[in-house]
Parts: sequence; structure tokens; C-alpha cells
Amino acid sequence: MRRHVCPGLAPSSKEIDVNHRISALSMAILAGLFATGSAMAQDSGATTPTPPAKTAKKNTPATPDAANPQAASNLEGVTVTGIRASLQKSLDLKRNADSIVDAISAEDVGKFPDTNVAESLSHLPGISVDRNFGEGDKVSILGTDPALNRLLLNGQTLASTNWTSDPNNPDSRSFDYSLLTSEIIGNAQVYKTPQAKIDEGSIGGTVVVNTRRPLDLKANTLTGNVSYGYNDRADKGKPNASLFYSWKNDANTFGVLGSVMHSDRVIDRQGTEIFGYQRVNDPTDTNPSHQFAPGVVAPNAQGVYPTAINTAWFQQERKRDGVSTGLQWKPNDGFELNFTGLYVTEKFNNFNQSRYGDWSGSAASANSLGFNNGVATNGSYGAGAPSYLDGYERFSKVNTGTAQLRADWYGDGWTASSQVGYTGSTGGSNGIYSAQFQGYGGYNWNLAGQHPQINYNSPDNPSQMLAHGAGYSYAPSYDRERYFQADFAHDVSWGPLNQIEVGIKATNHYNGQDGYAAQIPSPDGSGVSLADLQGGMTPDGYLGGLNGTGSMANWTTISRGGLKDYVQSLVTSVPLDPKATYSIQEQNRAFYIQGDFAGDSYRGNLGMRYYRTRDTVDGYNSIGTNQYAPVNKRSSYHDWLPSFNIAYDLRDDLVLRFAAAKAIARPRYQQMTPYVALDDRTLTGSEGNTDLKPYKSTNYDASLEWYFSENSVLSAEAFYRRISGYILNTNVEETHFNLTTLQDAVYSMEKPINAGVAKVKGLSLTYQGNFGYGFGMLANYTYSHADTSNSFPLPYNSKNSFNLSPYYEQGPWNARITYSWRSAYFTQIAQLQSAQITGIFRELDASVGYQINDHIRVSLDATNLLDETYFVYNNTPSQPLNAYKNGRTYTLNLGFKL
Repeated sequence: MRRHVCPGLAPSSKEIDVNHRISALSMAILAGLFATGSAMAQDSGATTPTPPAKTAKKNTPATPDAANPQAASNLEGVTVTGIRASLQKSLDLKRNADSIVDAISAEDVGKFPDTNVAESLSHLPGISVDRNFGEGDKVSILGTDPALNRLLLNGQTLASTNWTSDPNNPDSRSFDYSLLTSEIIGNAQVYKTPQAKIDEGSIGGTVVVNTRRPLDLKANTLTGNVSYGYNDRADKGKPNASLFYSWKNDANTFGVLGSVMHSDRVIDRQGTEIFGYQRVNDPTDTNPSHQFAPGVVAPNAQGVYPTAINTAWFQQERKRDGVSTGLQWKPNDGFELNFTGLYVTEKFNNFNQSRYGDWSGSAASANSLGFNNGVATNGSYGAGAPSYLDGYERFSKVNTGTAQLRADWYGDGWTASSQVGYTGSTGGSNGIYSAQFQGYGGYNWNLAGQHPQINYNSPDNPSQMLAHGAGYSYAPSYDRERYFQADFAHDVSWGPLNQIEVGIKATNHYNGQDGYAAQIPSPDGSGVSLADLQGGMTPDGYLGGLNGTGSMANWTTISRGGLKDYVQSLVTSVPLDPKATYSIQEQNRAFYIQGDFAGDSYRGNLGMRYYRTRDTVDGYNSIGTNQYAPVNKRSSYHDWLPSFNIAYDLRDDLVLRFAAAKAIARPRYQQMTPYVALDDRTLTGSEGNTDLKPYKSTNYDASLEWYFSENSVLSAEAFYRRISGYILNTNVEETHFNLTTLQDAVYSMEKPINAGVAKVKGLSLTYQGNFGYGFGMLANYTYSHADTSNSFPLPYNSKNSFNLSPYYEQGPWNARITYSWRSAYFTQIAQLQSAQITGIFRELDASVGYQINDHIRVSLDATNLLDETYFVYNNTPSQPLNAYKNGRTYTLNLGFKL
């Protein structure tokens, strides 16, 4: 049963302050400025997109809108319809940008058969997502870990907590895309190269989601969507709805918009799992329960064997209800005030059951083990080997909100802006009830490719599965930030420059968790069996497509309500557990200066950003058996981050770009704290590390873009990242207090460390074009190769990935097919210092729509049509770990616009 505790950390109150000088890269970028010969143009990647045009002439003054970094969202005032129109808007953003940028518009989100904005972004070159629960959530940009990419709402952080209380949550410095309805999204821009005026913290790229503004829309705009989504593996469906309204006065000086949304999604993930591997005849392993008889394993034999085979059943209903609002006041051409508010409440209650044979400590019961190339691929165990059924019911609720206020002033040749805001989120687990039942009888097993198999010798008999363990815990968490930002831009005539931008930013961030856990004595000998809590048999079709045996697919389940009632009857108190409690306070201060330049055939920017970060971490350190002492750790770091971007028009339809920059990415908040999550059954867990340092990277990018016809592009982008101090989850053995057995035990722990240096280099190719007769195609391919200073790959880096998306649009009909493919990628170091790999993943989605009239559109979307298996293995596919299927989802949509 899984619980959450905190490991020790070495107490230290000494503040760490590391000074850095401006590097040779900084000097090279400054030299690049004076090598340019003419004036500048404001970065049109942050301006109102217009049809592609020549670069601004020398000494052309910047317009008020051009000096406004939020003006990119103004393109939503243009009325467009159809797939081609939405693609053209995104292409305009890309073409007019000074840096290397890809973008999607609000229409892209609606036209792709995607469940959230993250999946829409995955169609862009160099971007891939992880789909562990059948829904895209972890966004990787240019082959980098999702933790290295920031996601901003209107340029600002949106607080984030998760439902799992997972310290390794890759989105702990970003936000959940599914919080936003497509109706309020103006556009999403992926900045693959840094600019001084964009917040630091990203190495792969920064995604900026801009919301719509009422003065950019027609008065009394009303749009909405009603849909019904069905998952074939769950054999259930749920309704969803959203509504958006925008109003403005006749003078076009004041407007207000708002939206409401309801989302309900059923997840039914079924799979097989292997908890890990052990070595035979390991001289460092003196545990007698791991020593096989000579007739089973020869004394000189070498190899590894799996320790357990599990059939996992994860059921969850994800409910989201949200409201958002936007107010805009522009009394004259010299002043503008904008307010954005968002509040979303989510429920992630889930029920998880695991039926497995565990022979990790049953070497004496082994009858045979068969090896192939150093891996035991089959085995037989007698009646002394145990089998288990675990049940977990988790109650989780996540509330997220933000309030952003921005003021802009426009003068003769200058602009200024000021922003202040607050964002907060509460989440974690409100209660985790767990119970374990144990039986005996033996089994035989084999590894059949991705799908391991086990056959139980004894028939399913709930009365023979006796209560063996129970647990209860909860861990509410919080995340919040206050910020202030001020920016100023002024036109100048300083040789190559004709605008200078300066700004400051201050943020105070708070993240933490309070853990509570009950100590429940073992129910062994209580006489309670699965027969007292049984919930019926597994459904027909369970483990379909996973090649399970009959005894794997058919077994007595635990009653969902009965499990909770049983555990509650055993709980007498739930004290605060200091080991599961931590907090982190982070203060960031930054200022920047950026110069923008342009000539008859080129444009760009260069600048310098300085940041300083102070962290204060509080937690507890283990000082003995179930004894802990408070710990306070303070650290600080700072650096200068130069950046340079230039775009050169080789001819009217051919653009060459180059960029160079230094960048950083901070560790996930929870990774920096004394946090541990333990599984008392398998004696495994994960933890944080208070000594983690930030990632640092030197980035180089170049691209060549050929806009060969309207709404078309053929481009190639080369990239290079030298990342130092990158974080890798390693595996160590540590002693922790076991709340199930109420005694110390040795656990195999996943611990994040700064692993060394990684070099990532690659190439991304993009094609977008129309074939005529309503047909068109989007396609992209990314090659990303990483070398590291140790023997393990860079996490989440797929060497090859591609997307193909042909579409048809003629008259009222439109259709789209999207096929995505990414090669295997490393995620972390597992037991026995092995590499944990997520295998090749394919995704096929489709959508067909019909425009009934100017106001009503219907569509049918289908996702995961291949019912792809999410496969995880240990070093090689011959050592499988996890294989999951999430099922296909079909969604019928009715959209309207008035």
C-alpha cells in the first residue's frame, strides 16, 4: 500500500550563493549587435499578425500595438472559418516572429480531434507528449524533459497542484492545459528560442497561452459547445459543455467576456505490471529468501528474474467545472486596462485494484526458472508462494484560480506596462483507503513479449484471500504565487537600434504539503476475507488486447464502498506525520534590457536578463526509528542570461533565422524538498533531494523557412543544447519506517540527482500545404540525439518522432486524420541501476465535421483509434515492466456561434 513520508536531509542554514560572470557567449552576442548595420523593428512575434510583408524600413517608429507584447492575441478579432483559415493564422504568427516560434490558434484547438491544448501542441514540429492515462499531459520540446519547459497564461504562471501528491509530477512548475476551454484561448505560441523579456526557466521552449480580449471580438459574441464522450474500454460515456459570451459598448472602449465549462471524462486503464527484477546468485544479496536451490538455479548461473506479475485495473472519473472572465477598458489611445480571472475545480476520485503473484521472497518455493540470454522468461512456484489482491480508493479535489491585472500606457514613441497578480491552487489527496488480501497456492508464469502471463494453480476463491494489511492517509497540498512586473519601451536612433525595452519582475512562490497517516495494526488472524468485501467479478473483456490468461482476466474484485467502510472501522486516529510535511518558499527577482533592430531585409533582438533566486525549504530529518527532527535549508543562486535572435529575408518567400542564448530551468518544487513516497508492500519508493541545483544550458538554433505559396511552408530547424546539471532519477537503498509492519525496512528508492552534462542536437522538418480540391497536409519530423556524461540517456528524449495530418475541407464538410509516432525514450534509473524505457508509441485520431449553417456545426471525433499499448520496459523489451491500454474515445460535438 502506498503512503507518503519524508526522508531525512542534512541540516544546513548556510545560504549558498554562487556567482557567475558573463560568458564568452554573452560577449559574442554583444559583438553580434554591432555587426548589424541598420535599424530595428519591434518583434512581430508579439504583435498583431498581418499578412506577410517586407521587414520594416530603417527608423520606422514602433506603433503602440507593436510595443504591446500581448497584442498577439488581437488576431482573434478577425473572423475566420475552416481549417485552412486557422492554419493561416498560425502560419502568420510564425512567419512574422523575430525568434523561432510555432503557434496554434483557437480554431486549431477546435479542429484537431484532441482532448486538450497539449495534444494540439503535439502536432507542431519538435513537440511530443506523454499519454500515460490516455490523455496528453507531459509536453516535451526539442527532446528535453517536460520539466524543462514552462507554460504561461498571458505570460504569467498559473499555480498547479496534482491529485496524486506525486513528488515527481513533471508539471509542478507549469499548469494543466485542460483547465482552459478552447473558447477563451486566443492562441498558444511556442517560443523555441529565448528572449530577454520572456520569463526565464525554460530550456526546451516556453509556451505562452494568450486569452481573448472583448474589444477584439464582435459585440454580443456567443459561442458554445455540447458534447458526449464515450470510452469503449470503460463502456461509459459522459456529457460535456462550455459557453462563452463577449460584450462591448458602441464606443469600443469597454468590454467584458466570460465563460463556463463542464468536463467529465471516464478513464478505465487496464494493464499488466512487473514490479522489478532481481539478480540470481548476487554476491551482495545475503537475504536467504533470495537463495535458490541448486536444482532450480545453478550456482554459477548469471541473470535476472522478474519478482512479480500484476494485473492492474485503474478506474477514474475526472470532473472539471470552471469559470473565467475578462474585462478590458480602453478610454483613449493612450491607456488600456485588462483584467483576467479564472477558477476551476476538479475531482479525480479513483479506484485501483491489483491482482498479482509476488515471488520476490519465495526462492524456496521455486520449482524451476528458465533463462534466455540472461533473463528468466518462465518459472514455476509451489504452494508456498503468495498471491495478493490490493485495493486503493483515493479521493482528490483540485481547486485552481488566478487573477491578473495589466495596465498599458502608450505615448509618442514609448510604451509602458505594469502587471500585478495572484494565483493559487490546492490539491493532493483528501483520503487514500487501502487494503490487501493474501492467499497461497502457487503459479507458473512466462514473459510473452510486451504481455507477461501468470497462471494461478488454485481457482479464484474469495474466502481463501485473507486480510493482510490496511492503511489510511491523506496529504493536502498547496501552490501559490504573487507577482509584480513592469516594462518600458522607447524608440531610439542608436545606430543599429531603434527601440530599447527594459523591465523588472518580482515573484514570491509558496509550495507545500501536510501529510497525515494512520498506524493500523496488521489484520492477520482477524478472520476477515475477500468474501466479506467482494464486489463481483472483473467485467467481460477485461485485459482485452493484453494477452492475459484466464486466471489473470477473471477474479473476484473488492467492493469500492466496502473497502472504505472496512478501513474506517480500523482507524482510531490520523495524526500529523512530520515525515510527510514540507514547505518551500521561493523568491525570484529579475530585470532585463532588450534591443530590437531591423533593416530592409532583416530583423531581430538581443538582450540580457539577470535573475536571482532564493529558496527556503522546511521539512524533517530522520534521526532514528520513527523519530524525526525539523530541518531548514536555505540556498540562493543568480546569473546573467544573454539572448540573440535574428531573422533574415533571403527573398520575399525565404526566411533564414539564427538564435543563441543561455538558459536555465529550476528543479520541480517537490524534488527540492525532503519528501518520500513509500510502497510498504514492494519496499520501493521515491524521494526528493534538497541539494539539487538548477539546470543550465547554452542554446543554439537555426532555421530556414520557405513560404512557397499561400498557407504553405517548407522549413528545416537545427538545434543544439548543452545542458549542465541535468536531473536524473537514480536508484538507492535506504532504511525507512514501515507503517504496515511497524518496523524499519530497507527500501529501493528513486532519488533525483544532478547527473552531469547532456548535449542535445537535432533537426526538425516541417511541411504544410494545399493540394487543391479541398485537400491539404501538415507533416513534421524531428530527429533529436543526446549524449550524456554518464551511461544513461537524457530523460524523455525520443530520437525520432513525426506527425502526419492530412485534411479535407470543401463546402460545409471538413475532415482530418492525425497520426503521431515517437520512438522509445528513457525516463529514469530503475532497480539494479537499469534504464527504464517507455517504448514506441503511436496515436491515430480522426475528426469529421459538417457546418449546418453559419451558426451551427456538428462533428464526430475519435482518439486513440489503434487502442495503442503504453509499454514500459527495463533496459530491453525482453524485460517488460508495464503495459497499459486506455481504450478508444469517441466524442459527438454540437457547436454554435451567434
